[in-house]
Order: sequence, then structure tokens, then C-alpha cells
Amino acid sequence: MSRRGWLAATWAVLVLTACGCLSKASTLADGPPIPAPPSAAASDAVRAQKPDASPFPERGNDREAVCRLLTLPVDQPAEAAHASAAAKIRAVVNGDLILEEEALLACHMSHALLQRLLSARTQEERETVIKQAVEDLIERELLLQHANAMLKRGGKQGEAMLKQIQETADKEFDKNVLRPMLKEKHLANRTELASYLRQRGMSLEMFRRWWERNWMAQGYLHARLEPHLNRIGHTEIAEYYNSHSDEFTQPDSVDWQDIFLDAGRHASRAAARQFAETLTERVRQGEDFVKLSAEFDNGESGRFRKGAGHGHKHGEIFPPEAEPVLFRMREGDTEIVECPHGFHVVHLVKRQYAGPIPFDAKVQKEIRDKLRNLVILRERESIVKELKRKAVIDRCD
Repeated sequence: MSRRGWLAATWAVLVLTACGCLSKASTLADGPPIPAPPSAAASDAVRAQKPDASPFPERGNDREAVCRLLTLPVDQPAEAAHASAAAKIRAVVNGDLILEEEALLACHMSHALLQRLLSARTQEERETVIKQAVEDLIERELLLQHANAMLKRGGKQGEAMLKQIQETADKEFDKNVLRPMLKEKHLANRTELASYLRQRGMSLEMFRRWWERNWMAQGYLHARLEPHLNRIGHTEIAEYYNSHSDEFTQPDSVDWQDIFLDAGRHASRAAARQFAETLTERVRQGEDFVKLSAEFDNGESGRFRKGAGHGHKHGEIFPPEAEPVLFRMREGDTEIVECPHGFHVVHLVKRQYAGPIPFDAKVQKEIRDKLRNLVILRERESIVKELKRKAVIDRCD
């Protein structure tokens, strides 16, 4: 059995124990690429939440003690006045720390958060993005803590399973992230990679931690959700299709190709027209339209769109003179369209008529994926909400 398959089976056993139902977890995709260098922002610890009840009685008051210490004033030695912090705490989740370094790394590894971070104009806007990354990390930690606690209840067998899961995550990181990064950056070993990352403001240790903990948390979450996902069958897909007809109606549209001939670049307008007729005949004889467009087009199609025409639906076609011609053509037809500045040789590649989209395999897969995503979002929110209700969470704002 592969490592990923073994991990899925292990999480499935865990969920079976917790929920009383057998499931098989989905696995995650390969690891993310190297992140851009993060920057730092200072913060102070503030008590944010009180628990309904401690979910980790075996730890006694250790977790809460950490949180209380964070709220106490700290006497700073005079000689440390100009020192820089080695690490900054962004949150404490049941006693486990989330550092700013990992929050910034999470920002850089999320396309959406990175775009928001780069477009932030003020420190307040930047801080809002980082806080969102912290919230995501809090939820991840809650999932991992819950999974670990459930395994530990299994005694030595559970402890052994937890150790194997952690070892599997470590091996997956080496295989799917570390080795490709070494090859891509032409680095000889981990030491060189660690130095390369330090020069960009991050550590290999934190990158490994972020990737592996995300991988394990998602594996556990998928195992928890698989029983709900398995309930999505053909009946549910068909019901969604029939009750959302507006989502599965296609408009009139065309896929077409274009060669624009500027009359001003020919001896006369009549000469431009004659050359357009010559190109039309060459296309009809089977010559490659893309090559002809690249060679003779005086507009943008040949240079920027590999011969593709501009627009697909009514009101989008340019030039507008081409629209009525295209919508009465048949697939494979080639015609000449005259406009004020010259002539367009247009070729109809595909014609799509308005009406319902067929309930084919492609549509069924799209609906299944959509329903699965909706279930994942709903159930994940429910699980995390319950874990938060029982947790001690201190956010350092």
C-alpha cells in the first residue's frame, strides 16, 4: 500500500472509532512551491476567548497557564532594549503557539491572501490579511489537536498510529516538496536549501512544519467528511440539475478565427479585397488558418490570440460587422466581412445554439464537484465551530 493510501486508511480507522462509521479519506495534492519572503509585524498578547470546558483534561492546567502568562507584564532588561525578537506569537490554541513567521508564510502560500497582502495600502489593511491567515491556522491546529487526542485515547496502538502518520507526512514532504525544490533551484542538499530560504526571510523548518501540518489536517478532515460525500449520488445530482435550470442554459455563441487586412497597406481597396478572396480560398483548400493569420493579419488576432476572433456572444463580437455573418454561418465556413478600414477573413470553428446544456458526463461531474464542495464547507464549518466552542484561544492582537 502506498504511503498516501496507508494514511487514508489510518485516518479512516480513527474516524470509525470516533463516529461509528467506516470511511476512506481523500489525499491531498502535491506540496506548494517555494514562497516569497515574508515581513514582520509586532503584536501583544490579549485574552480573546474562554472555554466552555477543557477538551484536554489529561494536560491539566498547562495550556491555560501558558495563556495566563501571556497576559502578564514583562520586565525587560535594560541591555535588551535594542534587541530584536526571535519569534512573535500571534495566537495560542489550547496552549500551542502560532508564530507570526508561519502566519506570514501562510499568506504567501495562498494566492488570495498574497494578492490582498501585496495590494494593502496601510498597516491596518496588512494586519487584517495576516489575521485571516492566523484564523486559518487556528482552525488547522484545532483539527490536528482533536485528531491527536482521539488517537492518544487508543493507548499504545493509537500512539503508534500517530507516530506513523507523522513519519508519513515527513516522507511526503521530502518526496513532493523538498526534492523538487532542490532540483528546481539547482541546490546540492538541505543545507544549501536552508541557506537559500534564510536569505529570503524564512526557515526550512517552518516551511516543513506548515506543509506537513496542513497535509495531516486536511487528510483527517477529508476522512471525517467522506461519509457525507458518499451520500452524493446520481439522484442528488439529477435533482440539482432539474432545480437549477438557469445554471445549465447555454447562450448563442461562436468560436471563430480572424484575419484582418488593412486596406491602407495595399495598392487599393480593390487590391485588398482581392487578396482577402485569395486567403479565403486558401483556407477553404485546407491551409492552416493560424499560420495564415500570423503571417498576414494586420490586427491583433495574429499577434496576440493565435488567430482567434474577438468575442463569442451577441454584443461581444468585434468588429460588429462580423456578428450577423458569423451567426448565420455553419461550422467550417469561411467568409469575407467588409468594414470601413479593410476586410476580415472569418472562419467559423464552432457554433453553439441557445438552449439547455445536456445532462452529460461533464455536467454531472461539475454538479458532483459543486455539491461536494458545498458539503465540505458546511460540515467543516460545523466541526470547527464546535472545536472552537470548547477551546482556549488567545489571539495576540
